[in-house]
Amino acid sequence: MQRTPQDLVTKHHHELIVMMPAAGSGKSLSLIGRRLYRVLLSVSQVELKGVMPLADHTFEAPLHQLLNYSAGGGEERTVAKKYFKEMQEFAVDWESTAPGDGVKWVGLNMLSQAKVMMRSGQTWVSWAFPPEIMAMVVDPDRYAVWNLRVTSQLSTYCALALYEICARYRDNPSGVTSRKPCDWWIDALSGSAPEEGKKRREWRKFKLEKINRAVEEISSETDLDIELVEHRNGGRAVEEVQFIVRKKQRMQALTAKVTLDPNLMLQAGRLGIVEKAAEQLIRQYGEDLFKDKLEMLAARIQNPTLKRVDNAFAWLSGVLKNAHLGGDLESPPNIPKQTTIHSAPADAKAPVTRSNATIVLAEINQLTTEQRQQWVALAVAELKAANIFSAQDKKRAEEDKIVMGVFGGKVVNLYATKIYGPGWQSAALLEPAVAQRGAEFIDV
Repeated sequence: MQRTPQDLVTKHHHELIVMMPAAGSGKSLSLIGRRLYRVLLSVSQVELKGVMPLADHTFEAPLHQLLNYSAGGGEERTVAKKYFKEMQEFAVDWESTAPGDGVKWVGLNMLSQAKVMMRSGQTWVSWAFPPEIMAMVVDPDRYAVWNLRVTSQLSTYCALALYEICARYRDNPSGVTSRKPCDWWIDALSGSAPEEGKKRREWRKFKLEKINRAVEEISSETDLDIELVEHRNGGRAVEEVQFIVRKKQRMQALTAKVTLDPNLMLQAGRLGIVEKAAEQLIRQYGEDLFKDKLEMLAARIQNPTLKRVDNAFAWLSGVLKNAHLGGDLESPPNIPKQTTIHSAPADAKAPVTRSNATIVLAEINQLTTEQRQQWVALAVAELKAANIFSAQDKKRAEEDKIVMGVFGGKVVNLYATKIYGPGWQSAALLEPAVAQRGAEFIDV
């Protein structure tokens, strides 16, 4: 069944746009394979947020969500094995579209690792990129922008590849692509290299069979109008080709907005909230509040001292509703209210009421950097072991920034369990007294 992809505006480095099949490889890349690869690059980029991960970092997501963005279809596990194997085996000569730029590196496969898994009856996939590609994903200093919902309208590999190249020149003052030899365009737009000892398709035939249809489809289905320009040798044989690129005013809005943050949808999926339900909550309460409470849910699930969350959607929905109505933002419905902390002097007018987690967090932030880093190291190790240590968590750990969330919640739980015992959430804690306890804080 054909899927309707959601908006996902993506930025790809110039050197990741042109995917030349390595000569003599005998492999080819399909239309869905190329689409799906762009989705992997985009989802990974959103997750990393400009922070280079550890060398052994892998990305993972439910396959059906990736297919929603790539307009893929079919039985999911079959799709996963087919297209991820295709991406692992497809050797590419990556090139820039800029004049004078040549091959940056040769024979580099699209993925360095891929795995298909089953979790709670769902097909999940994990993947990793070669280091050179990872660097381009993290920091696309020169990039082209396009919307994956727009590219999903294109029905041939040639049209998709040509659109991606032309999109780089959408705002270029010259309004034309680089001028390249015919053979260059045939390789860049075909998705397969000629077999050893065989010649490429003639430009004249390739144009009639592939290019003309691609130009027509791009101009009718996307935000661009393009036009083929051929440069002939003495007015006879075509030697070089380029394309005129014009941006349509009527479709600017489509390529300028993102309906839903794919990273949020994936994070919600990992916590057991299906995509449609997450979308419903985002549209009802807004993305910022949803993101904040989703982090609260993740921190709660990580805390073994609290009652188990049996229905993640119901819990999150209740918290969002409570916050939207102006309730206690840190205390969801059906969860005991925060402990009254008796830390004020005897003649105080009223006790101070704060959540135990907030008390512990304040206490941790009063430790010396050396003391605090011991707890950070323990939290990082546990999150990595559970395969939920995100790029954002890594950044916070490196910056010694402990705030509530998955990472901060883990630090707080480890510290409080050691200092106050397993029942620290329900205990009547005193306000921080770091100077009095001294060495006890670093006995981890």
